Amino acid sequence: MHHPAARIAGLSCCLTLALAGCGGGSDSVGDETPRVSDAVACADLQGKSYGDNTTITTSTYVTDDLAFGSTTAVAPFCRIEATARPTSDSQIAFEVWLPPLVAWNNRFQAVGSGSSAGSIATTAMTAPLADGYAVMAQNNGHVTDTSRPNGAAEQTWALGHPEKIIDFAYRAQHVTTVHAKEIVSAYYNRAPAESYFVGCSQGGHHALMEASRYPGDYDGIVAGAPAWEWFNLMAAEVWNSQAYLQDPTAIVAAKNTLLNTAVIAACDANDGVTDGVIGDPRSCTFDPAVLQCAGADGPDCLTPAQVGAARRIYAGAKQPGGTVIFPPYTRGSELGWSPLYSTPNAAGGSGFDFYRYTLFQDPTFDNANFDFATDYDRARNVQIAGEAAPAVFNAGSDLTAFRQRGGKLIIYHGWADQQITPLSSIDYYDRVVVDEGQANANGFLRMFMLPGVGHCSGGPGPRNIGGSSGTAPVADAAHDVVRALDRWVTQGVAPESLIASRIANGAVTQTRPVCAWPKAAVYKGSGSTDDAANFTCQ
Repeated sequence: MHHPAARIAGLSCCLTLALAGCGGGSDSVGDETPRVSDAVACADLQGKSYGDNTTITTSTYVTDDLAFGSTTAVAPFCRIEATARPTSDSQIAFEVWLPPLVAWNNRFQAVGSGSSAGSIATTAMTAPLADGYAVMAQNNGHVTDTSRPNGAAEQTWALGHPEKIIDFAYRAQHVTTVHAKEIVSAYYNRAPAESYFVGCSQGGHHALMEASRYPGDYDGIVAGAPAWEWFNLMAAEVWNSQAYLQDPTAIVAAKNTLLNTAVIAACDANDGVTDGVIGDPRSCTFDPAVLQCAGADGPDCLTPAQVGAARRIYAGAKQPGGTVIFPPYTRGSELGWSPLYSTPNAAGGSGFDFYRYTLFQDPTFDNANFDFATDYDRARNVQIAGEAAPAVFNAGSDLTAFRQRGGKLIIYHGWADQQITPLSSIDYYDRVVVDEGQANANGFLRMFMLPGVGHCSGGPGPRNIGGSSGTAPVADAAHDVVRALDRWVTQGVAPESLIASRIANGAVTQTRPVCAWPKAAVYKGSGSTDDAANFTCQ
């Protein structure tokens, strides 16, 4: 990220030198069409209309920094607020932030959201803006009812609104991408040279929807912890939370901590390094029954219900006949099970509302009684605006068109993800390889698995690689996944590893390489295990 003072100095330089070439832009197109000032160009966009009944409702030239949560949007920039209505039931709000012409890096970046959120991820827009991107985010076509106990996961907006469901699943991201790029072109008098999408969780879902459904939208995509199989994931969230819904003592935060401590103790050294992190949890087979209470419940043991809940999560969602619905969750993810799977009126994240509001349109439906034979089959047969529910919500693995147009895709996932099992990303990767062949896949796809990292971020492992994972401490392609993507797209240099960092109190305390799948970081046998230089990818 650019330091604000450095950026102001840069802008001053560019404003002074005008057309001397400082910064990323010029004041003309082909030296023939003079461009008005940034403020005037911004004002000129007010009220402009585009396809899909898209209208700019507000164009504001921002001259003072704006705070969004713990982040700051560094002024000056043109802030566009717009609405798209591709159907009579659609109401897709989006914002486009445009840095001054002299600061623009000639690129467009869209950022994704999380959960089932009906809000614009303004906090995620600040870093790309500071890096010189024209940046866009959208609200998934609905507005979250913040009075609901499950917050961004609530889905009352879906009741009686099939077109809003389609907007949420994939259409809103595509429509706003198309028209945001038109707005960028109108503001700068030229189209962006490259367009990127960066998102995690729901943002990762939309990333792979874009790559599979709309391959022409983006030149490069970063998909973190992608919820690509959203329909199946919702069943998994019910599966993981059902033990709690039937018995609130089955998933308890303190017991999750006890279990996690035992899991780490049993499996930490499997990767050759004892560092509080499981390198690849697929090698860990710890059975929670080892901790089962011999008699009465106590702080140092698990009840039979707690053992059963843990085994259920480790097993993964299945139908009674054994058909896999969603892959197992990994050992090492236990610290994230509460409150995700054990909160009243919210257990299971987006899965809590998915069936009663989005699919079954029945507010009385109770996940505690969800039948993984009959109810899951019933869900698969639901039609939404004429399309089967799994097809609406799940991203395809056929990325041939994206590959053929030169697109590049980077997936990353934390091995300790409590919300979307990392095995689902491995499943997606494997499907792409089956579809494309390994050689073709290597030409446009890289995946990085982060040991000890939770959902998008968090956890005991080194996690900061930019994007949603946390700011990379070094702004280069070796440390930052978005810069690695940009180098791959613009220079043809594919990332074979990234240096992940753990940051505490503003200082880097640990670095570790994360390697292009299927390779993993292996300790060389000497030197500090907190230093990435002492590991190699094998």
